[in-house]
Amino acid sequence: MDVGTVRPPADRVGVTAIRVRAFVPEDRSGAVDVLEALGASGTFRDEEVRVAAGVIDDAIADPAGYVILAGDAGDAKGTARGFVCGGSTPLTESTWHLYWICVHPEAAGRGLGRALQSRFEESVRARGGRRVVVETSGRADYARARRFYEAAGYGEAGRISDFYADGDACVLYSKTL
Repeated sequence: MDVGTVRPPADRVGVTAIRVRAFVPEDRSGAVDVLEALGASGTFRDEEVRVAAGVIDDAIADPAGYVILAGDAGDAKGTARGFVCGGSTPLTESTWHLYWICVHPEAAGRGLGRALQSRFEESVRARGGRRVVVETSGRADYARARRFYEAAGYGEAGRISDFYADGDACVLYSKTL
C-alpha cells in the first residue's frame, strides 16, 4: 500500500518522487542496509544496529502496536532508503514513542526523513494518538538530529545526564498532535 508521494526530489537524475509507503517484510533487507550504513558512518554503534533490526522484526511479526513505514526515492525497484518505526506507549491513553527514523547517508538531506516523520504522525493520529515522544542523544554529533525534531515542532521535554554513557545525555522531545 502506497501511503503517498511526498514531493519531487531535488538534484537527482532518474528519480521521480520521494514515496512513503507501508513497510512490507521484503523491505527488511533495505532497512538493514540503511542501519549498517549508519553504523559504518559512526552514527550508530553495532548494538544500536542490532536493536533497531530487532524492533523491525517485532513490528513485522506483530504490527498491531507499531507504525512502521518505508521510504524510497520512487525508483522502479522501490528499494527502501529509509524507514520510521514507533510504537504505542504502554499504560498511556494516546502517547506513542518514535523509536527510529533512519535514512541512508547517501539519501540524507533530501526530504525523506521529514516525509517519514510526517507520515508517521499522520498514522499515529489515525490510530487515536495525540502525543509523540522521542529520545535521542545529547552528543554533539547528534545536533543535526535534535535540530530535525525541533524544526518539526518537537519541544525538549527534559534531559537525563550520562544516560547512554558518561557525557552522553538522553534528550527527550515531545509533540502534541
